[in-house]
Amino acid sequence: MSRWLGAASVLGALALGCTAATAIGYVVGAWRDEAMGMALAVLVLTPFERYLALRLRFDAGLFADLANGHIADLGALDEGLAALGIRKAAQSNRTLADRLQGARRLWRYYALVAILMAVFTTATVVFA
Repeated sequence: MSRWLGAASVLGALALGCTAATAIGYVVGAWRDEAMGMALAVLVLTPFERYLALRLRFDAGLFADLANGHIADLGALDEGLAALGIRKAAQSNRTLADRLQGARRLWRYYALVAILMAVFTTATVVFA
């Protein structure tokens, strides 16, 4: 799972490229009125994409640390997350399968946002 989540960096590069192209086009005034809404959609999606990218990178590190034995077990992971204020201590009964399912769901959300950004960027360029 750690490697799968790490592979999401390819989507991150795509999303950042979309943001850069859209922002540059916006600054230089390349987008016509028809394209402005789609360009704005890319720029609005960017903070969500960055947040999801951060979460995926964090989860990838946690799964890697679990696999390498740097984190002893799921209980120790939950204690650490609770100490950081990220997770409530009462939620420590999640199984590894539940956590893997949650990570896959997060990856799917991330992929959806990155693909939407690519579609909106392409449409922006077409309508420019």
